[in-house]
Amino acid sequence: MHPSISRISTMTWLLTLASTLLIAGCGGGKDPILGSSNGSTLAPSVSATAPLASNPVVSGVAINTQVTATFNKAMNPVTLTTSTFTLACPLGTAVPGTVAYDINSRVATFSPTNNLPLSTRCVATITTDAQDTNGTPLSSAFAWSFDTGSSTDGLAPTVISQTPAQDAVAAVNTLMTATFSEDMAPATINATSFTLKTTVGDTPVVGSVSYAVGARTATFTPTAPAPLPSNTAFTATISTVATDLAGNPLTVDKVWTFTTADVIDTTAPTVTLTNPVDAGIAVCLNKTVNTTFSEPMDPLTLTTTTLTLAPSASLNLPVVAVITYDAGTQVASINPSANLSPSTAYTATVLSGSGGVKDLASNALVANKVWQFTTGTSECQTPVVLASSSNFAILGSAAINNIPTSLITGDVGLTPDTGASITGFSTPATCPEVVGHVYAVDGTGPACALINPTLLSNAKTDVLSAYTNAIGAGRGTPTPITTNLAGLTFYPGLYESLTSIDLSAGSHLTLDAQGDTNAVFVIRSATSITTLSTSQIVLSGGAKASNVFWTAGSAITLGTSSVMKGTMLAGTAITLQTGANLEGRALNQGAAAEAISCDACTITVPSP
Repeated sequence: MHPSISRISTMTWLLTLASTLLIAGCGGGKDPILGSSNGSTLAPSVSATAPLASNPVVSGVAINTQVTATFNKAMNPVTLTTSTFTLACPLGTAVPGTVAYDINSRVATFSPTNNLPLSTRCVATITTDAQDTNGTPLSSAFAWSFDTGSSTDGLAPTVISQTPAQDAVAAVNTLMTATFSEDMAPATINATSFTLKTTVGDTPVVGSVSYAVGARTATFTPTAPAPLPSNTAFTATISTVATDLAGNPLTVDKVWTFTTADVIDTTAPTVTLTNPVDAGIAVCLNKTVNTTFSEPMDPLTLTTTTLTLAPSASLNLPVVAVITYDAGTQVASINPSANLSPSTAYTATVLSGSGGVKDLASNALVANKVWQFTTGTSECQTPVVLASSSNFAILGSAAINNIPTSLITGDVGLTPDTGASITGFSTPATCPEVVGHVYAVDGTGPACALINPTLLSNAKTDVLSAYTNAIGAGRGTPTPITTNLAGLTFYPGLYESLTSIDLSAGSHLTLDAQGDTNAVFVIRSATSITTLSTSQIVLSGGAKASNVFWTAGSAITLGTSSVMKGTMLAGTAITLQTGANLEGRALNQGAAAEAISCDACTITVPSP
């Protein structure tokens, strides 16, 4: 928020507010949070859940958890019962419990009578008998799954951020928020557990308290006085009455203070970034659609009504999704419940106006934010987990051959072959080409080498696990690629050639993250990967070498003065010819693994 926008006296503001409330009071039929009667006949939907409805499903959920569902509009509490909100663990085995509904937060909570079974997939369902306050039912049942873990949750929650911040100077019309480290029990977030008073005199402020499940955020909305008086210090408190979904309370009260200025925030929020970008192409199928705002937002205005995603050819059929919000980054996310359709155009919309998204001073977005993108054919990829092998620039099995003068930033290791097979360093006593450590299984190698067979064995095991993960069927259906990649552009996802992969001399392959710095590229060859002289892998749109992974069933060869980006996992030999430059890692594994050779090359382990 921007407290320097508008300055008027507190008395004038109070009169203006009173007039506004009087006029608004004649409108009727308005949602207490969204503040608009528009769309009152639209069917309600589930906007957020805990545990999160995600694709793939959340795992490791504590067995003593409650389950919550937030709706996009006010619901009729009478229609939310153990018949309309059910839990089965596993599917077909009903879990006994009770259901409660919080009007301020629009949240229904299912509280199991007993702990849930260990390591079991549970399915929660809201049926079409659940109705909003107009008697309109859900258009279709909403079901989501999660996997329980092997233990209860005994960890106390904490408040990780709050607005206004400690000692901040705030506009008089701002709301107070507190964001928690984990999902909280909505029934415990109320006017008893979240309070506001003047720092001098301890005069309480009357207000309403709500909890946004998708943001893990509690909000205090002052009602008397409203707005707050200017130039006054206030103390906000979240007490130990607040508990998480497992019943664990805060260990101590969270207390912070702030001061109001003689300022009203009238600045409308804006959308500063979208991911995918407008006109993005080949977007992966399980993509989360993100919107970054210019300032902190009121999380209860971020719903499946105000943030939507739909096929461009059928905008009246939005994708089933839940909404989450990260208060720290000011990013709201649409999380589809299932993969998007391949090779399909989609339209994302952030709603403006009185029924749209609002900041913490209730300023609405001025105009709808609308953008389009087209999906590709593969799923978004998670990074290949390298574990203890991540520190190695070179980790070989049979031999490591260096031809001076190379520059290797990262560790170098060889196992199971002996240290004698690490050769070619200009000064074996110090191995000056290596900015890091050289590891060997015995003392027969260069004098600079540290003898640590256990570390090497663990790292080699992790390389094998990484390779197995990268080529595994669990990564989904890859996009097929041709042998020569010259002049092509790849977008985030999984790519595979059933034969070899080549990059011709002087050519380039572009890896375009389209603005997503977390985007992952996994590129697989059933046989070999060869880049010829002066060819280049070019990173674009925020792509990072740390999120690029190459696998080859046999050898990987980088041509003279070529440039490669990403971690290389080879089945046999890895060769970096004269002057080759790798921002990544050269790792091979398996019984057939051969030498890793570096001819006056440069290898740099990438930053995360």
